[in-house]
Amino acid sequence: MIEQTARVVSTQRNHAWVLPLNSMACNGCSTKSGSACSNAFSFFNSSKAKCEPIYVQNPLHAKPGDEVVVGTQGNTLVIYSILAYLLPLVSMLVFAILGSQIFHVLQLPQEAGAVLAGVAGLFSGFKLANWLVVRMNQANESMHPVILRHKEHYIYPAASLPH
Repeated sequence: MIEQTARVVSTQRNHAWVLPLNSMACNGCSTKSGSACSNAFSFFNSSKAKCEPIYVQNPLHAKPGDEVVVGTQGNTLVIYSILAYLLPLVSMLVFAILGSQIFHVLQLPQEAGAVLAGVAGLFSGFKLANWLVVRMNQANESMHPVILRHKEHYIYPAASLPH
């Protein structure tokens, strides 16, 4: 289970919108109350990075403003990583090889065919990955992130601390 501390922004029935706290991945958002960025091109201009909440299951009925611990299954992260990185890459390579061969048969420059088809394969791989993720989320509720518990503030009695 992969866990992250977050703050609840709003709630709907048994779900909530949360903003992760202390996100190390996005410097542009850390100055804006510590939320996660969804803009893939935020490295070009971090001041314009768009920060958006994440939709999670809310079995604890947490209220807006609560700090909670959100968790997701480790295998879910692996599956999403494969879909986000490996599928578009494989699609680009397959399309580039096919485009090169098709342009060779048509007696056109093979490099141009490989480049054009490779770019088309990359974008189609992204679209396919997105489609698969949407379908998997609709079919399997266990892949959704879930609020595991409220964030605990430990207060240690002075007698238990070493002197």
